[in-house]
Amino acid sequence: MKNHKPPVFLKPISFLTENQKIFYDKIEDDNNKVILAHGLAGCGKSFISIQKGLEFLLTRGNTYKKMYVIQPTVDVGNEDKLGYLPGNLDQKASEYFESTEYIVRKILPPEEANKLMEVGKLKFEVVNFLRGMNLEDCYVIIDEAQNLSPLQLKTICTRISDTTKLIIQGDLSQCDKFKSSYQKSGFYDIWHRFSDVCGVDRIQFGRDDCIRSGIVKRILETYGREQFVNLHMVV
Repeated sequence: MKNHKPPVFLKPISFLTENQKIFYDKIEDDNNKVILAHGLAGCGKSFISIQKGLEFLLTRGNTYKKMYVIQPTVDVGNEDKLGYLPGNLDQKASEYFESTEYIVRKILPPEEANKLMEVGKLKFEVVNFLRGMNLEDCYVIIDEAQNLSPLQLKTICTRISDTTKLIIQGDLSQCDKFKSSYQKSGFYDIWHRFSDVCGVDRIQFGRDDCIRSGIVKRILETYGREQFVNLHMVV
């Protein structure tokens, strides 16, 4: 795979912080099968993991035949809900992946993005329906992992193989499902549980990695002063 390059229509990435480049390199490293990424909104976790996944998927001779983006169906301030939404399962789940599709369409021309989704090489899944699925020969992103329970993350992590690259990313300061204590989150659990597992790597983004500008960045900074969780300092 190292002898081939992604197609020219895939936009190359420009890194805005040092940690963004470090995260990208950790994903690229063949020795890393699972990468945990923690950081505030706006630090580029989703963009970088999606960008690298598309590079893998579209590079001739790559290991990964499919790319999955998986996330919980937790509404802000509520629990896992799908039933109240209109439509079939795909239509219900699509409500949760608008931001992901937006990133994909920023990186790829619309026709190329549509082609990947139509042939099933790029799939969006909700965690509620993963039980029994085996994740082989694929690149998997678990987004919003702070809202997954320890059992849910165990279910996902025990379905990968040696031909899987698994990215688990989240922000414990935006823990909607475990408001009473972010330490009940499955993401908090695996951050510490997997710390010495061979093949697992981690990255902690800081406040300075927030690349959103203007009023949004200033608003995030006011929340971050009180709620930012630095996992390297948590025992």
